Amino acid sequence: TWCFWEKDRQSPFDSIVHRQWNQVYFHGTNFSSALELGPYSYKWLRGIDFYTFIKTDLAKNPNITFVQERIERVKDTPNGGFIITEHNQYLGGYVFDSTYSLKLNLPDCHNLLQHFKGWEIETDVPIFDPNCPIMMDYRVEQRGLGVRFMYVLPESPTRAMVEYTIFSDKLLPTTEYDAELHAYIKDFLKISDFRIEHEEFGVIPMTDEPTPSLDGEHVFRIGTGGGYVKASTGYAFQRTQRFTRELVKNLVTIGKPLPPKRSLKKRFKDLLDSTLLNVLLKSRASGKEVFTALYQKNPTPRLFAFLDEDTTLMDDLKIMSTVPLGAFTAGLFDALRKKI
Repeated sequence: TWCFWEKDRQSPFDSIVHRQWNQVYFHGTNFSSALELGPYSYKWLRGIDFYTFIKTDLAKNPNITFVQERIERVKDTPNGGFIITEHNQYLGGYVFDSTYSLKLNLPDCHNLLQHFKGWEIETDVPIFDPNCPIMMDYRVEQRGLGVRFMYVLPESPTRAMVEYTIFSDKLLPTTEYDAELHAYIKDFLKISDFRIEHEEFGVIPMTDEPTPSLDGEHVFRIGTGGGYVKASTGYAFQRTQRFTRELVKNLVTIGKPLPPKRSLKKRFKDLLDSTLLNVLLKSRASGKEVFTALYQKNPTPRLFAFLDEDTTLMDDLKIMSTVPLGAFTAGLFDALRKKI
């Protein structure tokens, strides 16, 4: 499952968007509200629909071959990118490698995991409001380091995806995810009788570990290992579209699929990501407090643009003025110290 927002433009995946909304609920510290999204739409895309769509589209091209083998090594050579699998060897002019694993233990980096478990549930009586999902619900118990929240994606009055999400340094026992989901469905959604139709589980690294996109002249890292995940939120779907469009544009225009340049603006955005990670890891302020302040004190369209890294310096300063000042000042200087 992917959830993302888009602004006033047609997406290449609009035909397979499962649901979309123009407002979302937010529940935080002494603040609950339905938030209007302005020019944005909040969209839900199911993984199975995305994979089917992409595979069907690629199958129309006779120059594309699908090969499924276990990759043992990817390396750069003078003649191109070289892939060694359990059965074969392949040489390409360029190799786009999404298999690179981040270390996630470098002492001068901030490392969290975003992990989540979701149940798609069905009820016999109408419970859900299909016109407005719950984007973040921080009323759940916050236990220890990091952030915990629920979100609810309604398909119909009787069916919804209920997801438990945690930002922390360690995964939980399976039984804890299940217990928290049960408690939320019972205590907050007021549902006592339901059926679990589908389950999902995932882990996304939230890290400011350096992620060089180039691994030689002919090997380009993409995806998580290429730095496509936004460190402070774990969002990657829209960033992946932007980054890969840039690769293709450069391949067509200059003959080489160079990644986007790391501009001064991008460096500043990365510093803000590191600052938030520092605040959460050092428990300078609770994640519940931080995200409540962001959603309560900022227009949602401005906040979405900020999270998309599509804001001006003035917009960034306005948004940062709404978070706990002491915690973020300390986090900023500590993050800078680690990078120097």
